[in-house]
Amino acid sequence: MKSKKSVPWLSVFGVTALAMASVGCATIPQDAAAATQKPVTIVVASWSGTNVTNGIIDRQLAAFNRSHPGIHAVYRPISGDYETILKTEFVAGDAPDIITVNNGGQAPTFESEGAVIPLNSFIAKSHYSLKDFYPGALDMFVTGSTVYGLPRDQSPLALYYNPVLFKRAHISGPPKTWAQFEADARKLTDVKAKVYGLVQTPQEPRWAQFIYQAGGSVMNPAMTKMTLDTPAALKGFSFFIHLYRSGIAAQPSEVGATWGGQALGMGRAAMTLEGAWAIPYLQDTYPNTHFAIVPLPKGPKNNDSLDFPTAWAITKDAKYPQQAWEVIQYLTGAGEAQWVEQGGLVTVRKSLVHMPYYRTHPIYTNIIKQLPTAVPWTFPNGFDQYVNSTLSNETLLAVEGKISPKEALQQLQQQGQNSLQNGGGN
Repeated sequence: MKSKKSVPWLSVFGVTALAMASVGCATIPQDAAAATQKPVTIVVASWSGTNVTNGIIDRQLAAFNRSHPGIHAVYRPISGDYETILKTEFVAGDAPDIITVNNGGQAPTFESEGAVIPLNSFIAKSHYSLKDFYPGALDMFVTGSTVYGLPRDQSPLALYYNPVLFKRAHISGPPKTWAQFEADARKLTDVKAKVYGLVQTPQEPRWAQFIYQAGGSVMNPAMTKMTLDTPAALKGFSFFIHLYRSGIAAQPSEVGATWGGQALGMGRAAMTLEGAWAIPYLQDTYPNTHFAIVPLPKGPKNNDSLDFPTAWAITKDAKYPQQAWEVIQYLTGAGEAQWVEQGGLVTVRKSLVHMPYYRTHPIYTNIIKQLPTAVPWTFPNGFDQYVNSTLSNETLLAVEGKISPKEALQQLQQQGQNSLQNGGGN
């Protein structure tokens, strides 16, 4: 939910000034391990998912352990409500040493509550350079000049489309502008067959980029003030709502799906807006459905996309934070290439976008093209209730035609600002 201007170059420069050497090369002395001659165990946790079943993190840590005999890093996937489980463990004082934090409100929550520790001293001591990270991915985990996490992976949104449906509708190629997007969606919609030009959940992570593309923003860079009361915000939001009100966009539930990627795979969506996570899903679940990916259509100002990064962070409960830092150094340094090659993910490092994997997997090309201007999606600690209630409810009312886009934004602006003033911000 941050604006493009929220990528704080000054804060990034402030932390990069701490270290200018090459990525993750130096090693911090393993004081505890050296003293006992026994390996220090570092527990690394993340949520369960495809990467767990593929064993990617396990293989990364196995490679780390072979080159770091004084440290034994083990992986512990967490099933269920990841954030709630971790909060319980933080209260008990037995959280993992390293955790994955994601976008949205999770990173700001753990940072503001002191659950994860600053990394600046480790960065300075090991001469670890931050210059290679995409600013949008790094900014998500930097507050002021304090670094709380190092990016693991990311994905901006891109336009997924079905070339077979486009050909059937006599459309030569995917849309490049809002006008083409609407015109194509109209041609591609067949209500009787339950096929729509766009199938998308009408949530803020899917309409916010239209506001940015119109030159607006959702809130200010400091996340202390809502900015939905501008003509640009109204233009972008109105265009998104107009697609539904015109009958050329549908919610996934209307076509028997739970999200846009599934609707595309089912052949019910001609287009949808998703990130790289949809690629393995579509390939594995709907191998007979043809799909292609292009950058988002351009709005009045740009074709900016939202970005969804994750990062590795050291918890307050880590008994050996220096050794935990060495693990993070590896995972975000040498291990980052493994992460891409074995997991089919979007790198957070500018130097790795040219790696052989992406040349042999061109399906990622147009997702990567969105990275330089992608806007990280996040909101401040305490803002969750507003996001999950008012933000969703007012948008749905506008989609259903019960209120106008202007009325919806007025409510979102007012109630969002109230939330920020009452503790929803930092």
